[in-house]
Amino acid sequence: MVSVIRRRLTGLAVVLFGVTLLSFLLASISPVDPAEAYALRVTQQPTPEQIAAIRVELGLHLPLHQQYFRWVGNLLQGDLGISYLTKKPVLSDIAEKLPVTLQLVGLALVWVALVTVPIGILTALKPGTLFDQAVRWATILGISLPSFWLGFLLLLLFTLILPVFQVVNAGTLGSLILPSLTLAVPAASAFIRLFRATLLSNLNKDYVVYARARGIRQSRIVWVHVVKNSLPPLITLFCQYVGLLVTGSAVVESLFSLPGIGMHLVNASMARDLPTVNGCVLVIALIFVLTRTAAELINARLNPKLTDKEERLYG
Repeated sequence: MVSVIRRRLTGLAVVLFGVTLLSFLLASISPVDPAEAYALRVTQQPTPEQIAAIRVELGLHLPLHQQYFRWVGNLLQGDLGISYLTKKPVLSDIAEKLPVTLQLVGLALVWVALVTVPIGILTALKPGTLFDQAVRWATILGISLPSFWLGFLLLLLFTLILPVFQVVNAGTLGSLILPSLTLAVPAASAFIRLFRATLLSNLNKDYVVYARARGIRQSRIVWVHVVKNSLPPLITLFCQYVGLLVTGSAVVESLFSLPGIGMHLVNASMARDLPTVNGCVLVIALIFVLTRTAAELINARLNPKLTDKEERLYG
């Protein structure tokens, strides 16, 4: 387990280095000049001299590699720079926006967990039934629906036609229900399909036949053995979806006017706020890699054979 953690931490450092490097490279090829965009927010008709002065002030006159190493040096000291848009430290802006997104994603994952396990088990135990067919078509539809269109439907249905939920007062539970459902429906659809397929595969294994021959109750076989052996791929997908939902929350946050990190990243990208863009991308990448690492460690705990295989491959 210690060697697995060591390898994952090494991989974390490599991934974060690649993310920061790509972020700077992609920012450099944009046709919009950040200094000019900043000057336009300060004055309506900036002169070339004013733009040049702002470029020097922001350090944008330096070669790209010097800007990058300068940013990395500040990052190692816990400084992500000052936002061009809010004039506040990027780290404080992220600390303000990130909890909203984490609450949204957390509630969405609660919906996913509550729906996936019972429906996945019911469809796997009775394949081919009307209920199983209905769930399969519903999950296909759920995966196919664009999140913005699903969000508009939920807004129309539950705020205009049936005014049940509120969409104001960001941060309250009521304001997070509809956006969390918007995020949860595609994720839950993918989870149900994966869990059902994994359960069906395990139900046909020899150890299940042997357990039935010994007279063990079906419920005990399913819950104690089959579900446990079906969890590793589900846990991996679950933890990966944490990063994916944080990344994909921008559309939902914009639709429901939630001041989260996704919406903050979109606004910063449109304003060419490079320190904020780089900081948000770094934090999102960190969340994605940490949750993926957590999934691998949990799976190694549930199934030590996974760790043994890695030891033979890398040990």
